Amino acid sequence: MISIAIIGYGKMGHEVEKILHEREIPIGVVIDTELDWIDKWDQFLQCSVAIEFTSPEIAPQIFKKCFENHIPLISGTTGWYAQFYETLDSAKHHNASFIYGTNFSIGANLFFSAVTYLSSLMNYQSQYDSSIEETHHITKKDAPSGTAITTAELILQELNSKTEWVKGNPLNHKQLPIYSHRVGEAIGEHNVTFSSNEDSLSIVHRANNRVGFATGAVKAAIWLLKNPGIYNISEIFMKI
Repeated sequence: MISIAIIGYGKMGHEVEKILHEREIPIGVVIDTELDWIDKWDQFLQCSVAIEFTSPEIAPQIFKKCFENHIPLISGTTGWYAQFYETLDSAKHHNASFIYGTNFSIGANLFFSAVTYLSSLMNYQSQYDSSIEETHHITKKDAPSGTAITTAELILQELNSKTEWVKGNPLNHKQLPIYSHRVGEAIGEHNVTFSSNEDSLSIVHRANNRVGFATGAVKAAIWLLKNPGIYNISEIFMKI
């Protein structure tokens, strides 16, 4: 029987716990502090797979623990991508199983697909300019969010008129602006707008709660056990 390690016991860790209880999937261990790593190490080593929602400062240390001990890992933490290539090299070196991504919500990944398609169409409609707006809770550390950056990178891949994204007001028409807001307990909203003098088109993903993120992570964990390897959630979200 499988058992899942929950690493990080904040809001997302609690949501993952709730989903696992609802689906009657055993929780092998919950780790939230440095002392937990010491006290619960043996329990961690017995787990089939780990789901991690922590912070960008400590996530790379957790990756190392999982890779070195051959614990398949789902990482929902964002903001660690300065160490992206180093992390993937480590995962490959240890023959690890690893799913990472800026957003584990199925709806958010459908949003990415829609943004990609619309951006490709806009290459034929030069009258439209583009922008991204994102809103999260006031305690979210990274701004722009990982989801906003992923959205920007998808637009840049398709839209020939933009060459880079910038935080806040652009300095020239080649820059794609991301406007970040941190408000109260906002779960997460991302809005891509293409506007002209005549009209505007928007694609919006709005999370009503954290259930979608947690559900996607749990589904990914079960899928990873049957499909070892290294994946971005955007590559496999239709399969889980």
